[in-house]
Amino acid sequence: MITYTPVKEKTSKMTQINQKIIDMIKQKKTIEEISQELNLSYKQIFNRVSMLENYGYVIKRKYDTNGILSYTLGNDDCYHLDNLFELQNNNNTFKIMVISDLHIGNIISDEAALNTIFDYCCKNSIHVIINCGDIIDGVFSNTQCVIPPEEQVEYLLKKYPFDKNIFTLYTLGDHDNSLYTSKKISLTYALKRRRHDICSIFPYTTPTQNCVIKLNNNQIMVSHQTTTFEENRLKSIKLHLVGHIHTSKTLLEINNSRNATPRIYVPSLCKVSNDGQINIPRALELTIYMDEKFNFNHISKKDLIILENMVLNVGETIINYSKNELNALDLDNNKHYVDDKANSKNKTEKKEIGVLNDEQSQKLKEFFKGSESSKKLEKMIKKSRKGKRKWQ
Repeated sequence: MITYTPVKEKTSKMTQINQKIIDMIKQKKTIEEISQELNLSYKQIFNRVSMLENYGYVIKRKYDTNGILSYTLGNDDCYHLDNLFELQNNNNTFKIMVISDLHIGNIISDEAALNTIFDYCCKNSIHVIINCGDIIDGVFSNTQCVIPPEEQVEYLLKKYPFDKNIFTLYTLGDHDNSLYTSKKISLTYALKRRRHDICSIFPYTTPTQNCVIKLNNNQIMVSHQTTTFEENRLKSIKLHLVGHIHTSKTLLEINNSRNATPRIYVPSLCKVSNDGQINIPRALELTIYMDEKFNFNHISKKDLIILENMVLNVGETIINYSKNELNALDLDNNKHYVDDKANSKNKTEKKEIGVLNDEQSQKLKEFFKGSESSKKLEKMIKKSRKGKRKWQ
């Protein structure tokens, strides 16, 4: 993992090399092949493709779950079909890291936690990161601002970690959008032109409440704030990821046994939660298992906390799609098994699963015994237990 820095090259070389890049894109060569043949780094290719786009070339980008980015010539934003972001995939099993609420620019942001989780992705063959919004803090910081709003996008462009086999898909949050509405600075435009490894799920500058990733025969909805599903979309959405609330919850939204959409609230990768309490930066690791027709079979969700440059797994939940009745199982505490047959057919219920059990809590207490982190951890455990309830 390295820090991104723009590359400057001599103007005399630009025309010849850029023409070679165009020719190789036409030949459908991969970015790895372009890199090797022209002796250019991925970052240099990103910069040159952006330059070609400024010259009027329309260059498509395709993203793959193996961490492969490729280019083709044609209509802009080919990864967006009918406003769906299409993520290429030919694997029956792969991993995705899900993060949210970095709030870069605010004193609560945790750059070390972001770098730690990025290194974790490098070491564990995780090539896709989904960010559920509030990447920057925008104009909300006030007295907690450590980077002026006007400088936050530039800071992100330079400091967000880079690896040639990892890319980040994001949706805009209310903090991200505040910079555009107040200062007319577009995070989406800047990233599109200068960081091809960080890509908006939604193809336009202004945010939308729902962004959808098409993954083979499945759709994943990514939102910054909670939204209500339209009845006719329940069947197509297999998973809903939501940021904003700075906490981790897994809910089943049950209308009937065939139209159940799991909703995962994604915790924040920053230091403070919504209620003002000190927060331990957290992230979610999803392992997606497909059947032979590339439909979701089941998803394993690991709750990760980041402390002292370490990533610890504090709970694992499996969401099972393989039967007519979608259900979920907390692997560490079987009594929280959720089966929608037990619920009334006439009302919608949501249940939280995956809370910390006694054994997990004890292990974490022992690990951090005697440190300042143990007090923060105790608050987190108590808050997790209070959250264990039905949602009407």
